[in-house]
Amino acid sequence: MIRKICDRTTWIVFWMTWSAQIMIFQGVYAQEGKTPFYPNGKYARGIPTPDEVIGFSLGERPVRYDETIRYLKTLAEKSPRVRLVESGETHEKRKLYYLLVSSEGNLARLDAIQESISKLADPRKAKSDDEAQKIIDTTPAVVWMMYSIHGPELSGTDASLQLAYQLAAGTDPATENIRRELVVGIDPMENPDGRERFLSQMQQWTGLVPNSDLQGIQHTSVWPGGRTNHYLFDLNRDWFILAHPESRARVEALLQWNPQVVVDAHEMGAYDTYLFHPPREPINPNVHQTIQKWWRTFSADQARAFDQYGWSYYTREWNEEWYPGYGSSWPFYIGAVGILYEQAYTAGSSVKRPDGTVLTFREAVHHHFVSSMANLTTAAGNRRALLSDFYKMKKESISLRKKGSVQAYYIDPAKNPARAHRLVERLLMQGIEVEVAEKDFRVKNLRSYWDVKPLTKTLSKGTYIIRLAQPLRPLINAILEFDPRMSTAFLQTEREYLEKDKGTRLYEVSAWSMLQAYNIDAYVSAEIPSVKTTKIGQLPELSGEVINPEPAFGFIVDYRDDHAVDALLKLIELEHKVRIAKKPFQVQGQSFPRGSLLLRVNESPASLFDDIQEIAKSAHVRIYGVNTALSQQGPDLGGGEFQLLTTPRIALLTGPAINMYNFGALWYLLDYELKCRHSILNYNYFDDLDLRKYNVLVLPTTRGGPETYHKIFGEKDLKKLKEWVTNGGTLIGIGNGAAFLADSATGISQVKLRRQALKVLHRYEEAVQREENAGKGTIDSLAIWEGKTITKDDKKEKQAEKKDVKELSDQDEQQRLYMPRGAILRLDLNEEHWLSFGVGQKVPAIVYTSYAFLSKKPVQTPARFSEASQLRLSGLLWPEARTRWEKSAYATREAYGKGQVILFAGEPNFRSYSYGTARILINSLLLGPGFGTEQVVSW
Repeated sequence: MIRKICDRTTWIVFWMTWSAQIMIFQGVYAQEGKTPFYPNGKYARGIPTPDEVIGFSLGERPVRYDETIRYLKTLAEKSPRVRLVESGETHEKRKLYYLLVSSEGNLARLDAIQESISKLADPRKAKSDDEAQKIIDTTPAVVWMMYSIHGPELSGTDASLQLAYQLAAGTDPATENIRRELVVGIDPMENPDGRERFLSQMQQWTGLVPNSDLQGIQHTSVWPGGRTNHYLFDLNRDWFILAHPESRARVEALLQWNPQVVVDAHEMGAYDTYLFHPPREPINPNVHQTIQKWWRTFSADQARAFDQYGWSYYTREWNEEWYPGYGSSWPFYIGAVGILYEQAYTAGSSVKRPDGTVLTFREAVHHHFVSSMANLTTAAGNRRALLSDFYKMKKESISLRKKGSVQAYYIDPAKNPARAHRLVERLLMQGIEVEVAEKDFRVKNLRSYWDVKPLTKTLSKGTYIIRLAQPLRPLINAILEFDPRMSTAFLQTEREYLEKDKGTRLYEVSAWSMLQAYNIDAYVSAEIPSVKTTKIGQLPELSGEVINPEPAFGFIVDYRDDHAVDALLKLIELEHKVRIAKKPFQVQGQSFPRGSLLLRVNESPASLFDDIQEIAKSAHVRIYGVNTALSQQGPDLGGGEFQLLTTPRIALLTGPAINMYNFGALWYLLDYELKCRHSILNYNYFDDLDLRKYNVLVLPTTRGGPETYHKIFGEKDLKKLKEWVTNGGTLIGIGNGAAFLADSATGISQVKLRRQALKVLHRYEEAVQREENAGKGTIDSLAIWEGKTITKDDKKEKQAEKKDVKELSDQDEQQRLYMPRGAILRLDLNEEHWLSFGVGQKVPAIVYTSYAFLSKKPVQTPARFSEASQLRLSGLLWPEARTRWEKSAYATREAYGKGQVILFAGEPNFRSYSYGTARILINSLLLGPGFGTEQVVSW
C-alpha cells in the first residue's frame, strides 16, 4: 500500500479541465451539493462564507494561494474570534500564515493562555502541581490543524477554509463549545510553492474541449509536479532536519503554542478511501503510551462521524510511525497527540473508481472537514484530560531516570566546528536545551556510535552537552539516539513478507540519527555531567581570523572544517589559484592535514591579501600566513605534492525520469548551501548540448533502475558522453546513475554490479584483500637477496569458476530481498585519496539500495563498506545484506581517457543532512577537475 501520491504515473486518475468539469459533472455536483458541509448549521451575520470571498462554491475547484490568503485576511477582519499570524516565507517568497480561532474571551487573553500552557510544557516553570492543576482547570487546550504539505494533495486547504468559517461564524452549541474549550490553530497551506506549481500546470493544459483520454497530458502532472517545495524537497520528511524555511516556520509556531493535539491532513491513492490513526507497527519506542491511548479515543469518535454518512475508512493497514520526521509524527515527541488524515486523491476534479462510483473533489473536502470537526469536538470534550496528560508526560521527561539509563548526549566540536555549530543550531530551533562546558572534564561510561564497549574519556572545554532531564526528552532521543530497535514481533512479520514476496512492511528509512548523518564526534553516557556549563540561548556566530596577514610565501586553510569549503568556493569565485596538499605537513610549528588549501603569494594577484581578510571574515575560517616554503615535516610547500585545482564548471542532469528527491537534494546543495555556480541540463536536449562548457557532469539517481539511463542515452548520446569524459570531463554517477555507468552494457566504468560479476566474485574478494594488505606486509630479506620461488595456487580460482552461475544468480536475487532500507552503515575510507580529504578514516552512510558495487585495480576505491561484523551502525540490516554489502564499494574513482568516472553507490547528500558523506560528493565536484583529470583549456 502506498502512503502518498508521489508519482502520477503510478496512480492514473480521471482529470477534468477546470472550464468543463462543472458541465460534465453538474449532476454529480448537484447531488453532492445537497449535503451541506455542516448540516443544520447556524451562523453569525456579517461573517462572509468562503464562497462569498473567493467567488465560487468551495469544492468546485481548488483554491489558489492568493484566494486562500484573501479569505483568511477577510475572516480575520470581519470576525472577533479570529487572529491571523504571519509565520514565515517560502523559497519563492510566498508568505506563510496560520489562523488562531477561539472565543472572544480566549482571544482577549491569548498571551496569558500561551504563558499558562508553557508552564505545563515545562513543569519547571510552574510553582507547584497545584498551580499546574489550576491551569488545567481554567485554560483552553491548544489544537493545531495542518493541511496540504504536498502540493497535489489539494482537498486539505479547501477544507481548512470551511473549518475556519465554521469556527469563526458557527453559533451551534458544538461549535461554541470548541471555541470555549480550545484555541485552534489552522495552518491552511503547508507548501504554497508546490501547490501553486501543480495548479499552474493543470491550468496550462486546460482547453475548451473536454478530454477523457487518461493518457492525455490533461490527466497527468508534468515533472516534477507539485508534491515538493521549490527545491523539490518532501517537506513531510523535513521536520527535524529543518533544511527549509517552511519547516522552520511550522516548528517555531508549534513550540510557541505547545499544542495538545496536532492534525496533519494528506491525500493518498485515488482508488483508496480514507485513513486515520492509530497506526500499525513499527512504532518508535519514544512515542509515549499516553499518546497511543489517545489515538484510540480520537479514532473512535472520528469513525462515528464517518459512519453517520456511510463513508468508507480504515486505520492501521499501512501507516506506521517509525520515522520521527513526519508532520503527524514530530508532534508526538513534543507531547502532542499527532493524527494523520489520508483522503483518496482527486487532483481537484473527479475520479471514476473501479467500482463505478465517482469521487468528487467536493466530497474529498467534505471528508477532511468532517474529520477536523470530529477531532476538535473530541478534544473540546476532553480538554482537562488532555492538558493533564500533557503535563504528566512533561513531568516524567524532566525527572532523572533510573541508574544505568542514558542521561546525556555530548557533542565534541573540535574536528568540525562549523558542522557542530549547524547541528546545535537545528537542535535549538526545536526547543532542545543545549549547554556548553566551561572547562575540560572527564566522563565515565561514554559510548560513541562507533564503539559497543563503554570508555572513559576527557572531553574538552567547549563540548556541547544535552541533558535528557528536560521537557523534550522524547524528541532528543527520537532524533539523536544511535540505534533504536524494532520489536521482534515486527521483525518476524517483516521477514515473512519478504520471504513471501509481498514486499517490505517498512514505509520509511529505518535509521536517521542526526549525530550519525552529520558525522559528528558524539557520545552518550549514563553518568550525569558534573562540569560547570553555560546554557546556550542564542548560538553565537563562528568567527574567522587571519594569522600573519602579510606573509612572505602564502596562506594555508585547514580543509577539515565545513567552512573551509565556503572559503574554497569564494577563492574559486575570485579566480585565485588554489592548491591542495596531497600529504600532511608541518610548517612554522603548525601541523596541517592532507587536503589543506594553499595559496602562494607569487601565483596570486595583488588583491590576495585583501581577499583573504574578507574570506576569513565571511566564511568564518582561520587562515594561516606562512613566511617560508620549507616544511619541518612532510612535503615542502613549493613542491609537487600541492595539486593546483581547476575551476569546476558543474552541470546537473535532470528530466522526467530523474528522481526528483535526489535531484532536489543535489540542486539544494549546489545552489542554497554552497552557492556554487552550476547549470541544470534537460536530458531531452542532450543531443544539442555543447558539453565543452562543463568539466563536471552529475547523473542523479533515477525513478527506475539503470535501464532508465539506457533509455535516456541512445547510442549516439552515449558516444557523445564517452567522448566528453575522454577529453577531460569528470562524470559523477549517483545511485541508479552509478549503476548505469557500472552496467556491463554501458561500457564506461570498470566497476561492476555484483549481480553481473557472480562468476568472478573471488577475484574481487582477493583484490580487496590485497588492497587492505598493501604496505602492511613484512619484508623477507632472504627472498629479496637470495631468491625464493613463489608458486601460484590457482586451485581456489578453478573451484570458484566451476560454481553454477544460475545457482549464484538465484542466491544473489534472494539476498537482494533483504537490501538495506535506509540503514546507516559504516564506510572505511582511504585517507590518502583526495575524495576523502577532510572526512576522516570512517563515515556513516545512509543507504537504501539493492545495487552492490564491486571494484578492483585499476579502479580506486576511497570509500568501502566495512566488514560484516562492523557494517551496521543503525537501522535494520538483515544478515543476508551484511554478507552481500560487506567490503563492496561505496565511492569509486577511475581514469577514462583524460577524464574520470566517479561512482556513488548511494545518495551521499541524502535529504540534505548527510553531511559526512556529502563531503565526499563535494570533493568530487570541487576537487575533481584538478585532481583526477588532465587539465583542459576552459571554454
